[in-house]
Amino acid sequence: MPDLGYGCACGTLRGTVAEATPATCSHVLCHCHDCRSAYTYLGHGDPGVVDLVQTSQDRIRVTEGRDKLRAFRHTPRGALRWYAACCDVPLFVTPLRPRLVHVGMNADRLDDPAAIGPVRGEGFIRTPDGKVRHKNILFVATRLVSRVVGRNVTGEWKETPFFDAAGEPVRDPKILARAERSEALSALRR
Repeated sequence: MPDLGYGCACGTLRGTVAEATPATCSHVLCHCHDCRSAYTYLGHGDPGVVDLVQTSQDRIRVTEGRDKLRAFRHTPRGALRWYAACCDVPLFVTPLRPRLVHVGMNADRLDDPAAIGPVRGEGFIRTPDGKVRHKNILFVATRLVSRVVGRNVTGEWKETPFFDAAGEPVRDPKILARAERSEALSALRR
């Protein structure tokens, strides 16, 4: 199975997603405020929807520019949002603990996003009445749970570029101040 390259906007941070295929990755779209405001916090425009590739952390390799990998959290309990400090480009989102193995990778950073196949699910879609709905969430959730269970059974959850052997993030994440989070959210198109 082919490895798929990825990189930050300036090319300083590069790596691969091992065996990246529609069978090992889930291609999803996310409309949530947190994914979108990761872009605005880092100085980019609101993408409106974030194109993500979901897979397990053991598939992610950082081959160049590891020292540029940084993380922040929107809130003290929020997910880790990993980015390239050289050009402030969002790259990944992970849970707070490595045993949860899940990683969402920003598909706009892939060398060939088409290699992961078509979009299979969509989350946090706003409806005209102000509610939120999801498309194919059962498919996406089932694949996520199977990755978590499988990697915990085999021990592959320990193979991650995001956490050290003690289960701590390889970089201390910045927790956004309330004003920083508000500013990032206020930059979103409604």
